[in-house]
Amino acid sequence: MHHLIIGYGYCGFYLAQELLKKQQKVTALSRHLNEEMALPGLNHIKTDLNQPFNWTEPDTVVYYLIPPPADGTQDVFLRQFLGQSVLKARKVLYFGSSGVYGNHHGAWVTEESPCFIHNSRQQRRLDAEQQWLSFCTHHNIEVVLMRIAGIYGPNRLPIDAAKTKTAIMALDRAPYTNHIFVKDLAQIAAFFGQSKVPHALYNIADGDPRTMGSLQQLVAKNLGIEEASYESWEQIWDKASPMKREFIESSKRLDNKRLLATIGSTYKLTTLDDGVSQSLQDYLVS
Repeated sequence: MHHLIIGYGYCGFYLAQELLKKQQKVTALSRHLNEEMALPGLNHIKTDLNQPFNWTEPDTVVYYLIPPPADGTQDVFLRQFLGQSVLKARKVLYFGSSGVYGNHHGAWVTEESPCFIHNSRQQRRLDAEQQWLSFCTHHNIEVVLMRIAGIYGPNRLPIDAAKTKTAIMALDRAPYTNHIFVKDLAQIAAFFGQSKVPHALYNIADGDPRTMGSLQQLVAKNLGIEEASYESWEQIWDKASPMKREFIESSKRLDNKRLLATIGSTYKLTTLDDGVSQSLQDYLVS
């Protein structure tokens, strides 16, 4: 079996490590390869995926990690890639976003829950899911769509916000946010890639939703920094970026029972407290 990582960046780096640790054959694609991203045993191909790409090894698991472009309602990059490339595979795993569900006003959300569309980012992500479903159905390829929560890990924590004590929304109106530790995500994806799984759609989250700002406060606590003060919903909204406003308007709690039933006792998901502590170890040493 060959594992092909399309879009070798932060998450792909941890996925490649996990697969190589299991003595798997791994190839990764990206435009560039930073020295710190090189791994022993990894076959990296520098390529521009705006150009046709041919992959003809049928016993391949494809992991697609490239997010849609920043504009429009469709993933036009993926449409072009699939339309002009040859991609032989036995399975495709799409790294999608739980943001497609939209605002459920803090309710628990399963894979069967509706998607309430209120921005073009959701439309692009849903379009990408449909493209992979259509492509894999047409070519008789197994597909797994992963709707992934907010990814955190080493070098991906709100350390600057914690240090500057960026104000946080008052808890009584703060939306729920969901998280997954990057190393857990890598283990889950590697498991899905190597195993026959019963579903084509999974919520990927640690199952412990927190209110917005909890991650920042947890980072501050671990660094021994005084926690930030709280402000009203209106105060936070007025100075929020367009992307942050999307998060504020997307309160939900991701149900991960399907995920847990599939991975069983194979992996124990990392709690947010433990994941933050692990992620800060290198930072604290330096």
